[in-house]
Amino acid sequence: MPPDPPTLLCAARDLFLGGSCAACGRRGSVLCPGCRASLVQEAPGAPRPTRPDPCPAGLPPTWACGAYEGALRQLVVAHKEHGQQALAAPLGALLAESVLAALAGGGDHAPPGTPVLLVPAPSRPSAVRARGRDAALVLVRAAARTLRRRGVPVVVAPLLTTRPGLVDQAGLGVQERAANLDGSLRVRPEQLRRLSRRVPEVAAVVLCDDVVTTGATLVEASRALRAVGLPVLGAATLGATGRRRTGPPGGRR
Repeated sequence: MPPDPPTLLCAARDLFLGGSCAACGRRGSVLCPGCRASLVQEAPGAPRPTRPDPCPAGLPPTWACGAYEGALRQLVVAHKEHGQQALAAPLGALLAESVLAALAGGGDHAPPGTPVLLVPAPSRPSAVRARGRDAALVLVRAAARTLRRRGVPVVVAPLLTTRPGLVDQAGLGVQERAANLDGSLRVRPEQLRRLSRRVPEVAAVVLCDDVVTTGATLVEASRALRAVGLPVLGAATLGATGRRRTGPPGGRR
């Protein structure tokens, strides 16, 4: 599949203006060959179950590729906040590994060949306008391309939207995040109708987000989807902040 226009534009900018790796700072492309190889090599088998501590009620089984720190954090921030579109493909490949882990952790959930629904956690409209794109949706679409190449039938479904008045979660504590997100998400009815005509049966619904912190976003997103009859098998993320416990499924919660 040929690269999309934003990726080509980013590559051209790096070629003519110069750039540096978002992970290690080495001069050259936005992700140097060494850091790219490191991401690809570490992804298989890397996702682990993760739970915030304290863990909010209603959190679906959640998987993350690693701690949200170091190189992973730098890459996510560079893509999300600084418009480094060339990072969508490698980060999408990592997110795909989390999706596969969520599917494997969910057991035998549907007949083979039935599509898996990938639902991105929604961004606030003001954030999308400021960035010029929906960074979360871009990542999920990149993950979907990786999964399809591996034979996993997936459908990207941006079903969720936010209510007016939702504020940025950054800097909020656990209780403030929960209060801010309480009842804040809903499923777009027109999108749901369109999806039901296109995909009458799905194997599983996997929520996708870049980072899990307190789990409040995933809890609210799961509630909104279940309210319209879409059961959530699990959630796939790139990173988990330090407020978490990680370990084998069924371990200490």
